[in-house]
Amino acid sequence: MRRMWWLATIPALALGCATGSSDNKPTSEAVKTQTQAQQALQKAADAQKRALQEQQKAEQLQQEVTQKQKDLADAQARLTAQRTKAEQAQRDAQRLTAQAQQEAQAQQQQATQMQRTEGQQQQQMTQQNQQAFMQAKTVRGQALSASKDELVLRSGDQGDLRLKLNDSTAVTVDGKLGSPDQIRPGGDVRASYQVIDGQPVALSIEARSKTSSSTSDQSNQSTAPNPKQ
Repeated sequence: MRRMWWLATIPALALGCATGSSDNKPTSEAVKTQTQAQQALQKAADAQKRALQEQQKAEQLQQEVTQKQKDLADAQARLTAQRTKAEQAQRDAQRLTAQAQQEAQAQQQQATQMQRTEGQQQQQMTQQNQQAFMQAKTVRGQALSASKDELVLRSGDQGDLRLKLNDSTAVTVDGKLGSPDQIRPGGDVRASYQVIDGQPVALSIEARSKTSSSTSDQSNQSTAPNPKQ
């Protein structure tokens, strides 16, 4: 307001000077001086007007700077808050990761223990099965056929049974060491065997020929007491 008042008074002063000088008889030099004074005052008024305009621009820019500083402060505050959130989220992620690793490790240990237990149980079952398979079994019946590799006999409880023979199979015929080819079809056979890989393998074979069986039966009949005597 003071600047506007000063600008308004400059033309008035110039007019007063022009009026006051008209009462006297100005000389050409006085008119010239008065004109220069008016021009100087006008230049001063113009300069003051430009100064006012520049001041207004400066104030406007200052307002813009103040607003931008405020915006910057708000942005910095939001940045600080966001960084705090990010740090908290990172800590939460690290905590959850550590918990997940601990749980995974515990589950892995549990799974390993379960696998070890299952493996031991499976091994025990395998050993039991092997013991059951390797346990010698006995069969009695009549020989159907015999070769160096196989004996086929028919038993009352197991039906027809094929026994594999090998070099370790002990064969006796009529109480004497013999060979599989001495076993005649129809002869009585008592054999012990093991199941190996699902196949019965003979351990020992005791065979009696038909002739020996008939002789033994006749001998038993002759030595039996006669009820008529």
